Parts: sequence; C-alpha cells; structure tokens
Amino acid sequence: MLAMPLHRKSRRRFAVAAGVPAVLALTAGGFLFAQGAKAANTIAVDVNATQRLGTVSNIANGLNTATFDGHLNDSAIIPALSTAGINALRYPGGSTADAYHWQTNTTVDGLGYANPNNGFDDFMGIARKTGASPIITANYGSGTAEEAAAWVKYANVTKHYGVKYWELGNEIPGDGTYGSHWEEEKKPLGATTYANNIADYITRMKAVDPSIKVGAVLTTYNSWPDGSIATRYGDTADWNTTVLKRDGAKLDFVIVHDYPSSNSESQLLGQYQHIASVISHTRAEINRYAGSNASNVQIMITETNASYESDSVPAALYAADSYMTYLQHGVANVDWWDLHNGPSNISKLPDGTTDFGDGGVLSAGGCTGSVCEPAANTPFPVYYGLQAVGGLATPGAEMVGTSTSSSTVTSYAVKTSTGLNLMLVNHNAQTSEPVSIDYAGFTPGSVTSAQQFSEANRKLVPISGLDARGLTLPPYSITILKLSAGSTPSASCTVTASTGSSWYGGYVENVKITNHGPATRNWTITFGLPANTRVTNSWNLTRSQDGDTITARAVSYDKTIPAGGTLPFGFVTAGSVQKVAQPTWYALNGVRCGS
Repeated sequence: MLAMPLHRKSRRRFAVAAGVPAVLALTAGGFLFAQGAKAANTIAVDVNATQRLGTVSNIANGLNTATFDGHLNDSAIIPALSTAGINALRYPGGSTADAYHWQTNTTVDGLGYANPNNGFDDFMGIARKTGASPIITANYGSGTAEEAAAWVKYANVTKHYGVKYWELGNEIPGDGTYGSHWEEEKKPLGATTYANNIADYITRMKAVDPSIKVGAVLTTYNSWPDGSIATRYGDTADWNTTVLKRDGAKLDFVIVHDYPSSNSESQLLGQYQHIASVISHTRAEINRYAGSNASNVQIMITETNASYESDSVPAALYAADSYMTYLQHGVANVDWWDLHNGPSNISKLPDGTTDFGDGGVLSAGGCTGSVCEPAANTPFPVYYGLQAVGGLATPGAEMVGTSTSSSTVTSYAVKTSTGLNLMLVNHNAQTSEPVSIDYAGFTPGSVTSAQQFSEANRKLVPISGLDARGLTLPPYSITILKLSAGSTPSASCTVTASTGSSWYGGYVENVKITNHGPATRNWTITFGLPANTRVTNSWNLTRSQDGDTITARAVSYDKTIPAGGTLPFGFVTAGSVQKVAQPTWYALNGVRCGS
C-alpha cells in the first residue's frame, strides 16, 4: 500500500536477515443438523457449489524473497516453501529492486545490500527446486530498458529458465512524485514520465521474448496517493489513469500493493472486507482505460502483509482471509512480505507472547537489544496461514460460494477433481464456535482429511473424527476439511406444475417442489425454458437468467426446505413463440426432480 510507509521501506532495505487440541465432532449435533435442527448459538455455514467464483491460478499462493536475505539459501527453505504450497516467488526484494543491478548482483551505494550468495541464478535454483513461478521486478528507478531486456535474454534465451512474469519497478509513485520519497529514482518524476518510459521497457523486453507477461505499477484504491495529480511534473491526470491510458493496450497485468492499517486485533481481522472495493475499483479503471485489451489484464498483489502484530495468530487468520478474498475477486497472484525480514518493534501481545515486528513468515533469528527472535527459519504463525491457503486452494480448483450467519466465522470452498475443500476461520479470541454446514450442488461423502491451526496449537496439524455437516471451531483458528463426493440420489425431489393462464408467447406458471432429501438451507433451484423465452416476474424466490436456464435462490423469509417439505413458487414468462411450452426439467441443488 502506498501510504507513505517510510519506516517500513527503511526497515526492508536494511533488514538484518542473518499435543492437538480436542475438536468436538458433534456426533449427535451432526445428526440434528442434517435434519434441519440447529442449536441457538450455532453458526450456519452454507456452501453453494453451483456459485462459481473463478479458478485458482497456478501462481496464487506467493511470497516475497530478497537478495539481501542472509538465510535465503539455508537448507530449511526448500522444504518450508514446498510444505506451504508456495507456487510463486518474487525477487529481488521490494524497494531494493529499483537499486539492484542483476548482472553484477550489486545495489546502488548506500541503498541496501545484495548478498553475494543470492544472485539471480541462486534464486532460480530455489524457484526450480520448489516448482514456484518466479516474479521478477526489473529495475526501473536506477536501471534502463536495455538492462531489463538483457535480463529477459539471460533468463529465457541463455539459461532457458522460462521466467514469465516481469514487473516494471516496485512502488514508483513513492519516488518523490507526490512528495514522499522512499523509492530510488534516477529518471524525471511523474506518472507521464513513467508511462512513457515503460512503453520502451515493454517493447525491448518483448522483442527478446514475446511470451513474457509484463506488469505496471498502480496506486492502491483509497490509499495515498490514489487520485493525486502531479501537475508540477506535467501530469494532467492521476497515476492510474495516466499509466493505463498510455500503456493499457500493452500490459499483461497491473501491480497493486496493499498494507492495511490497524489499531486492534478486531480491526485487523476485519481488514479482508476492504479487498472487494480495492479490486472492483482497480478492475473498473482497467476496463475504462485499457480498451480492447482490458479483459486480458490481470491484477497481481505482489506485496501485502498484516502491518499489525506481524507475528501473531490474528495475522495468520488475516493471511488466510485476505488471500482467499483476493482470489475470489479475480486476483491472479498474492505475495506476502516476506520470507525473512528481521525484528523491528518489540511488543507483548494480548496472549502474553512476543511480537517481534517481523514481517517475515520465517524467523531471521535476529535481535533487537536484548530481545532475540527464535532460531532462524522458525515459522511464525503467518506461515501456517499461507500453508492453509496452499492446502485448500490448489491450482486449477474451482472456487465456489459460501456464506455464514455470523461474521465471527468466515468460510471458503473450492471444488476439486475428487470432491470439495472447505476452510473455516474463527475470529473469536475467547470462545469456541459450533457451526453447522449445509451444501447446495454438492453431496458430501466422508471427511478424507482435516487440518487445524489455532491459538492453542500454533501449527497446522492433522485432526480426525470430524463430521462434514457440523463441528466446533476453537478460538482464533483455521480449520480445513477435505471432503469426498458422496452419492447423489437419482431423484431427491419431485415437482408439480400448472399453468394459470397463457397468451401469445407467455404464461403464468405455479410450481411446487417437494424435498425428499435432508433439510436444505439457502437452496438453489434451476429449470430450463424454451428458446427465446424469458421470465419477467416471479414470487417466493430471487432469480437470474443465463440463456435458457433460470437459477432461483431462497428469499430471506423462506430459506429452508425441510425434509419432506414443499416449496411453492411461481413465475411469468414472455417470448416470441406462439406456442406456449413449459419447462421440461427442474433441479434442486443440482439434482433433477421427478414428477
């Protein structure tokens, strides 16, 4: 986030980088939940496998690495990255990138440190061993387009590394254009200058390898200096407008950094809620200014972290929530800052443990005064938040809709080739939360595996004895269930329908669907209409139409169809065909109904 993070930038550049708790399976409760009865304090979780939220990319679960990291080549790194499911690694490290010359593995004098053992080839060795895709930040601030193109040639022509993603600078609006200055800059200031210069970078880099993807730096919505215009440097519009108008037709992705500002654990845990607006506004800007190329431009969050209680359990919960929320809103890649970072501001957390102010996911083993971190490469809680995401959202999985009856618990689900993965995050610091789980468009079989991270046990560990329809979540916890697909009844519902009245091209239809399966909340009913027919009105449901298929969902006053219960609803059609034709099929939660 470009919110004048002077202290953070300074700290990054000169960073010193040298028993499972009982989980109630609710055996009796699981049975009751399946029958539609729920305890008064139970949080309802609804999984709607028919609501598609996009496919998980193969670079979704990313992490920053740095040339100044003294522990980058430790033997513990490869297994740590692999176990966490990290599939993207960014290099050479934040603001250092704009002072870094890759050919000599050096930085501009006085602007950070390049470890002799952390050159580009060393980094690529790690990326290849873990299978992670490299994301390289080319030097815009003190470099040239020729230098960037030579890097592409060395990486992909000489060494055949196949590096696909290339950023054009780090946080360039922090180069003094808007007053605050933490980014190295040798070129004239201003958005117009950046936009014009990177056009040359793109041309030269893609001339070497046309298959690469190149991204430009944008400001973060509703965060400084978003919306500012640097007229003193010849700009006539804000940064994003200027860059997208000039280069939108050539860009493959845009770069956004997001560091939320929090003053309490509860505020931190709610920060994932701002992500939807950040991404929707960024996407709107792309659509407005990038022309016919807009749909091809990806959004990548190449830096983020909690920015509050960095080494705490709430930071781990925020990592899980934020990554999944970004991905559900169409972001291709999220990269946490940082693999190692080093201690900064020491403080005591509410749970009595020490927060080292270390933005790394693994300890750097450093000290501030007499206070020292755990041994190098000891995982901080955030590591397990990323590991939870890596285990849940595997590349190629389809994200599907979920909702909960209380914001105390957040939920995320993906469909896989073998079933469904579900993640539940309990934000309550003190209280265990019982949850019941209903499914639409998916019939759960058994819980094939489960893992849990919590305040009481700060590792993501296997757990057993869980029910797919109900469990209790420990305080401050992340729980992942992997479910097999159960057998679906050939007819779990029946339908009766009658036409009230009809006219040329239209009619009124009255429908009753009887549920012969378990009680279902937040149901989904689909049915097909004849070609060139549309629904113009309806009652006792909310609806959408895609071609000839109508998708109907529950209204607020009638969310549950109990076992053996009947749902009445109706609709009015209009069309261009003279002969009236009613739907030939109805389905409840993806299962076709009999008559």
